[in-house]
Amino acid sequence: MKKMLAFVLCLFLLGSVGVAEEVDALQQQALAVVTALVEGDFETIVDQFDDTMRAAVDETTLEGGLNTLVAQLGAVTGVGEIAADVASASAAAQILHENGTSQLMLAFNAEGEISGLYIAPVSVVTAEERELPAGVTAEAVKLFEGTERELDGELLRPENADANTPYVVFAQGSGPSDMDETIGANKPLRDLAYDLAALGVGSLRFDKITYAHPEWPVETVDQEYLEPVAEALRVLREQTDAACVMLIGHSEGGMLTPYLVQACGFDGGISIAGTPQQLWEISYAQNLAVIEAMPEEQQEALRAQVEQEREKALSLADLSEEEAASMTVFGMPGTYLAHMARMDQAQIALDCGKPFLFVWGEADFQVSREAFEAWQQRLGDDARFTYKTYPGLNHLMMPAGENDSILQAQAAYQEPKQVDPQVAKDIADWIAANKA
Repeated sequence: MKKMLAFVLCLFLLGSVGVAEEVDALQQQALAVVTALVEGDFETIVDQFDDTMRAAVDETTLEGGLNTLVAQLGAVTGVGEIAADVASASAAAQILHENGTSQLMLAFNAEGEISGLYIAPVSVVTAEERELPAGVTAEAVKLFEGTERELDGELLRPENADANTPYVVFAQGSGPSDMDETIGANKPLRDLAYDLAALGVGSLRFDKITYAHPEWPVETVDQEYLEPVAEALRVLREQTDAACVMLIGHSEGGMLTPYLVQACGFDGGISIAGTPQQLWEISYAQNLAVIEAMPEEQQEALRAQVEQEREKALSLADLSEEEAASMTVFGMPGTYLAHMARMDQAQIALDCGKPFLFVWGEADFQVSREAFEAWQQRLGDDARFTYKTYPGLNHLMMPAGENDSILQAQAAYQEPKQVDPQVAKDIADWIAANKA
């Protein structure tokens, strides 16, 4: 399907702030589209395209793409799970075949038209199981216990833990995520927690509110990150007598690490695959990267759309709450992005007086070298700030595949891998050197 428009589901860098009704509406719209596809009603799908899609994809293209999948995976036997993300106005629907599964991914514009469509085979895989390191104990805990936003968590205590044992609280990337930050066949936060526990560093990780309670309205960074992280720190201190507690943030959590450290009162922070750039700037760069791989005749129109979104983003910090609430930028709610736009993460790191470790995998195709190095450009070589990069590691701090790219973001995380143990070793050493 060479002529079909692809779009990137930014699973680690887009906040998910939808309510249940909006998610359901997206799922129903996606169900109608995938049903039309498998029934061969291609005209119905084309009628829902925006102008750019209609110029690039016709009924013959859709039919040819479906026939290609049938040749690879066998006849269609039904429709499987449908997932939707309100923040990015996108949905993904599984198509079940005799010999496998394919996935239809859709993006919608503000008018509800289909602005992106991509279909490809997928492999259904699960993450490898891991046993707790010797001597480490795991305890189930609750955040916001007894309330409508109760969250499950897990507290790991290293062997012979005492008041001198350091602990960390984890903050995941964007979108709905369980406490392990399960992404495809990988569980990066589980791996880090286990590896750190074996090295004498305890931890608390927890399900995100957007994962456990998709019905709960989340409109700001404080609702999605600050309040749960502060609650996690409270629970950790209640359950342990730890004198030193650090924050580890990954992806969007890594972007927000300085803010969360300062606001919650952590003793320092470790930012993994983060950047002081704005969330929309990362989305802008990712969109441009995707466009570069598109057919040349489509690129000009697509770049124009992206530049329009960039112009809206540049005004975010100056918008009133009412103005921000009435718009989206790169598919994300203006209210959410405007809240982030008023934060200068590098300046917060400078002002709060705490130590920070900034970590990045050199094969990360989601956060560029330029985006990561913005930390050091803004913060300089102050002794409180340490920067560490890892050749060959991806956004999850796992070994990258040879053909990984932003266009193959989902496929890149389907192979079961584990976080490179050297990452935990370096974090543990840094914590030992920077304990309060």
